[in-house]
Amino acid sequence: MSMIGNLLAVPQEKLDELYEHPESVSKVLYEVYEDDVVDLDKSWQVIHFVLTGSAYEGTPPLCHAIFGQVPIGEEEVGYGPALGTRYQLVSEISSALSNISEDEFCNRFNPESIAKADIYPPVWSEPGVLNDYVLPNFRTLKRFYSEAAANRHAVITFIS
Repeated sequence: MSMIGNLLAVPQEKLDELYEHPESVSKVLYEVYEDDVVDLDKSWQVIHFVLTGSAYEGTPPLCHAIFGQVPIGEEEVGYGPALGTRYQLVSEISSALSNISEDEFCNRFNPESIAKADIYPPVWSEPGVLNDYVLPNFRTLKRFYSEAAANRHAVITFIS
């Protein structure tokens, strides 16, 4: 079974509702907003690692780009609970991402460090994986946060 990184931009009010009624999070993710979910496929953890230097941790705001900020209840929506990020932090994430050029991102991409950190899945030293797979998903992440920030939306992240 694959672990897929997902992002969803929603109005802040919707995120607030989910914190009040976390039992509805699966319905929101898999029914109500299903067509609006942005899929980073299996690149989510390597992007996080390249941005933060850590498999799961890191320094804000970039550590929240993939893993979000605060769990929305305890319901498993795939691999763990969904995580919400308030729109104020979404703007900070967008700004931090916009300051990382594609060249800088590529320069940070070190297959040996990635392998040593045991980043899922273990394919990052294969030829073309950076340019053909990771970089397009990094572009998607930057565009997603830019649009979410421009719309003053909160973000929900989850691994399915």
